[in-house]
Amino acid sequence: MKNISDAEEEKRVSILDSYDLIGTSPEPELDTITELAARVSGAEVASLSFFGSREMFYKSVFGTDLQDFEYSSPPRLLLSKKPDKPTVIPDLRSLNGGAHQVQIPENTAYRFFTGFPVVSPDGLHMGALAVFDAQPHRLSSEQLRSLSLLAKQVTSLLEGRKKQKVIQQSYRLQREMEQKSAREKLNNEALINTTSDDIWSIDQNYRFITFNEAFSKKIKALIGAEIRPGMPALFPGSIPDDLHRQFKNFFDRALSGEAFVEEYCRPDKLVSGMVIWIELNAHPIVVEGKITGAAFFAKTVTERKTAELKLRESEANYRMLFDNSPLPKILVDIDSLEILEINRSALEKFGYRKEELLGSKWGMLMQEEEIGFFYDAIQRLKGSKKESKLSHIVQKKQNGELILGDLMVHELVYEGRDSILAVLNDRTEELKSLSVKSEMANIMENSLNEIYIFDTQNLHFSYANRGALRNMGYTLEELKRLTPYAIKPEFDERRFRSFLTPLLLDEREKLTFVTVHQRKNGTRYPVEVHLQKMRYEGRSAFVAIIIDITAAKEAEAKLQELNTLLEKSNRELEQFASITAHDLQEPLRMVSAFTSLLERKYGSQLDEKGRQYIHFAVDGSVRMQRMIQDILEYSRAGMGKKKMESFQSAAVLRDVLDDLQKRIEQSDASVELPAQDVELFGHANDIYRLFLNLINNALKFVPQERRPRVQVKLRQDARYFHFTVEDNGIGIKPENLHLLFNPFKRLHSKKTYEGTGLGLATCKKIVNQFGGDIWVTSQPGEGSQFHFTLPKNPIS
Repeated sequence: MKNISDAEEEKRVSILDSYDLIGTSPEPELDTITELAARVSGAEVASLSFFGSREMFYKSVFGTDLQDFEYSSPPRLLLSKKPDKPTVIPDLRSLNGGAHQVQIPENTAYRFFTGFPVVSPDGLHMGALAVFDAQPHRLSSEQLRSLSLLAKQVTSLLEGRKKQKVIQQSYRLQREMEQKSAREKLNNEALINTTSDDIWSIDQNYRFITFNEAFSKKIKALIGAEIRPGMPALFPGSIPDDLHRQFKNFFDRALSGEAFVEEYCRPDKLVSGMVIWIELNAHPIVVEGKITGAAFFAKTVTERKTAELKLRESEANYRMLFDNSPLPKILVDIDSLEILEINRSALEKFGYRKEELLGSKWGMLMQEEEIGFFYDAIQRLKGSKKESKLSHIVQKKQNGELILGDLMVHELVYEGRDSILAVLNDRTEELKSLSVKSEMANIMENSLNEIYIFDTQNLHFSYANRGALRNMGYTLEELKRLTPYAIKPEFDERRFRSFLTPLLLDEREKLTFVTVHQRKNGTRYPVEVHLQKMRYEGRSAFVAIIIDITAAKEAEAKLQELNTLLEKSNRELEQFASITAHDLQEPLRMVSAFTSLLERKYGSQLDEKGRQYIHFAVDGSVRMQRMIQDILEYSRAGMGKKKMESFQSAAVLRDVLDDLQKRIEQSDASVELPAQDVELFGHANDIYRLFLNLINNALKFVPQERRPRVQVKLRQDARYFHFTVEDNGIGIKPENLHLLFNPFKRLHSKKTYEGTGLGLATCKKIVNQFGGDIWVTSQPGEGSQFHFTLPKNPIS
């Protein structure tokens, strides 16, 4: 068999689609040709098959059931032939091991085969008309010629049907063009004075050109005066303002070149005051390419409009009921099973978009083997005008899931087409629920957690799962003679019933509490109980799910022990840091003092090198004292129990500026504080040190030629205060930003900028203790912004 290219296969499928062969219903004409093939050949079975989408499908079979007919190999042999050559095989068994490499079972039901290619007008194999017989057989040349003509008749029939479809479309287009031509003719003859409807025309100055008698009488009744050509056509002051504005708009649209049909509603001012509907046709009058005026034709359409509104209201109500129905509803053509409408519930059920289904065949929503049964059932309903139920129909979602349900169907006419409205009752979940209930019961029975059910009246256990019986050491019969308070030593009956009252009165949906259970052997263990009310075997009951928290309690005790050790360690560490700092500072002060005395008394006797040594010793001791003081401050930041109090941010910032006043004056700096004052809660001294470090750094790290400028900004959201300390200093390189808050981390030499490298580390420790966060943004050479947040409700 020759290889079939993708392009040839795609072209073949396109041709079959143009003939409307794929996925469509059986056709009597094709069945007739198949039957004639069997009669002419004298064979038992005749078939008409088509090739497409890499598979073959039978459109018609005569002499046997289509579902039982599976002979696909012999018809496919025609694809290796020339388009005008049939394949005649007197005995299919002769193919075994032959050149075609087709294996036919020895016990095959059919041995004789003759196939005639069905060829498209451009010479492409579309399918095959074939005959089969149980016995080897030969056909006369006359029979072969007749069968060849029947195969060609298939193509002729398909082409004829296709051309008829084109003719119908052309006829519909011609009708539309004729209707358009008729409307244009009516517009061109709009001024004919032979109708009781209103006809008039105006010029570019809103003056009448001409009008008919009906219009003249109506205007006279409206304004109380005769009208004549050349008069203004809008009658200001003589007609209601809203009507005047409406017609001014109509006139302007037509005089601008717009042709339109407009329906409008107004009270009838002439006779009864009732509401009437008017249909207004407006057309510009064009002379030699220039708009010289406009013509109007108005007729009363109240009766038609009222009927339309009622019909539209009825359709809208039906559409609303159809679209919003919780039941899936599908409207299909009774003959072709084309989907005409589908509601939202059905779209959600099947998982498609509406545009994917409209115009498609119902078959895409069903299992393939169900389509024939459904089609036959629908055809039996045709003409009955009654509702019927189709039970146990299997349908298919887009994702391949199956739906088992019943279809309530009844016949109706929709937009002139005989149709069927089908309503789906999905019973899939009914069947699933039985399985789920069984699975859930199995899960509950084999759960490692203890599960109990006990009566709300006598409180006796009625159920306990395997986990409960295994852990407690009771049999189910023994446990059913007990109550929950019998296995909870801290409860007696009165206290336990009182404990259950909120559930019994529906004041609570669920109770969760920790208690102790006692096993049959007397041992006890802590548990967490989840208790709620439910229905069990038709009676009110409580269900209790028990979690053994022995391991959690042990871990909690261990954690408490570790916390106690940690608190003790922190206290000892703070005490050690304080004592160490104090003991170290005393000898340093002595070194500094005696070195200073040495310089004063013997400085004049020393050379330059000696005085330099003394300077180094004094400077080193001062720096060591400062470092010890910073270490002590860092160790104390956030440690220990401090008094929690509320204080104002503005007061803290004023204290900071007071302490930095000398430095601010020396550097001629400007410091701007936020106008907003907020209340903070926590340790005021910690927040003071936080602002002091940040503002001091902002004043310190500034080029000598630049005047320091510091801004403290404040904003807030629902949970946090956001502070920013912004400077115009030297800035920080991006690669160094992550190092800033590390203890003893300096980015500059001691000669350039003084400090120990603990200031920002202390700031971070304070902010973290408050439950906030701190970070920095910077532009090297331009300045930095230190941001930190403080919770409005800080952790205690």
